[in-house]
Amino acid sequence: MRFSIMQYLYCFAWIYMAWRINSGLKLRKPYGKYLFISFIVAAAISLLLFISRRTDIPLLSFELSLGYILMGVCGISVTFFVFNDIINLFNLIFKIKKFRYYSVLITLALSALCCIWSVLNTAFVLNVKEMKIKAPELSIDSLRIVHLSDIHIDKFTSKEVIKKIFAKAQFLNPDLIIITGDVIDTDINKDDKFRDYGFDFLKAPYGVFAITGNHERRRLEAYFEMCEKLGIKALKNENFFVEGIINVAGVNDNDWRKEESMKSAFSGTVEGYPVLFLSHRPETFDVAARQGRKIIQFSGHTHAGQIPPIEIARRFFMKYNYGWYAFDKTAAKTVSAGQKFKIAKHKNPQTLSAGSAMYITSGTRWWGPPMRFGNTCEIAVITLEKN
Repeated sequence: MRFSIMQYLYCFAWIYMAWRINSGLKLRKPYGKYLFISFIVAAAISLLLFISRRTDIPLLSFELSLGYILMGVCGISVTFFVFNDIINLFNLIFKIKKFRYYSVLITLALSALCCIWSVLNTAFVLNVKEMKIKAPELSIDSLRIVHLSDIHIDKFTSKEVIKKIFAKAQFLNPDLIIITGDVIDTDINKDDKFRDYGFDFLKAPYGVFAITGNHERRRLEAYFEMCEKLGIKALKNENFFVEGIINVAGVNDNDWRKEESMKSAFSGTVEGYPVLFLSHRPETFDVAARQGRKIIQFSGHTHAGQIPPIEIARRFFMKYNYGWYAFDKTAAKTVSAGQKFKIAKHKNPQTLSAGSAMYITSGTRWWGPPMRFGNTCEIAVITLEKN
C-alpha cells in the first residue's frame, strides 16, 4: 500500500512542476501541452525502473540508470518549486510585477545547477572523515577503525570504482574494519564474482567485521558465504572478543526489532573492555543502550537523506540522521574528543547505560539516484583513544 502511495505522489510531483512552470511562464499553446506530456513521460520512464531493476532485459537495463536520475531530478526540483511557492505567498503582500515569472526562471536555473552538482558530487567526492573518541576501558593506547556502509553493489556497478574505494579504505591503515550492511543489491557470490570488486583489499590486523542491512535480506546465504570466503566475520546476533582489546557485537537487520536478538548480541561480552555495536539501523540505539553495557554503536541506512526532499525531512524532523548521538550531555562529554554530539531524547533515560554513543555514517556510496545534495559519500575513520 505504501509503495502505491509513493507512486501516486511521485507522479503528482511531476504534474505539479509542469503546472507551476506553465502558469508561471504563461506558456502559449501548444507548448504548455507539450510540457505536461514530456513530464508525464519522464514520470512513466522512472516508474519503469521498478520493473527493470529485477530483470536482465538490455533495453530496460539501460532505462534503469536514466530512471533513477529522473527520480533524483524530480526530488531536487520539486523541493525548489515548493519553496518558490512559499516565497510567492509573500508577494501577495508586496505585489511585485512579474515576480512569479522571474522566480520560476530562477527556480529552474537553481534546480538544474543543483542536479548537475549532485551528480558530480557522487561521481567525484568520497570524503574521508577522521574522528577521535574517548574509550577509557581500551587496553591499548588507540584503535583505528575504518567504517564502511551502504556500498550498494548492483549488477550495473563499476568494478573499478569499488576497487578504488576498497583500496582507499586499506590505504588509511585501519586496525579494524567494520561494515554496517547494504553491501550488495545483487548476488555477487556466484562464481566468486566478488573478487572482481576488490574485496580482497579489505584486511586489518584485528579483523574485518560485518552485519547485514535491509538490502541483504533476499540474499542472506550468498552474503554470509561471501563473507566466509573473504575471512570477514559476519556477526549474526552475536559478539566477538578481539585479542584482549575490544568486544565487537552485531545484529542482523531482519532481527533488529526483536528484544531477544539484541540480548543475544550482547550475551557474554567481556566486562572491562569497550563494546562496539554494529547495527544497520540507528533506531536500535534505543534498545541496545538498555542491555547493561556502555556501547559505541555504528550504523548507516539513512544516507544522510541523500537528496531533497528526503534530506531536509531527515535533517530537521527525524530523530536519527547523521553524525554522533548520545542520550544526554554528560554522556556526550564522557566520550567526546572534539566531536559535536546531538542529544537523542528517550522516554526512560534511567534504563540506559551511561556514556553510550552512536555514529551514523552518510554511507560509502548511494542508493537509487546517483546523486547527493547537502551531504557526501564518506569513509568514516574513528580512532578510539584510551586517554
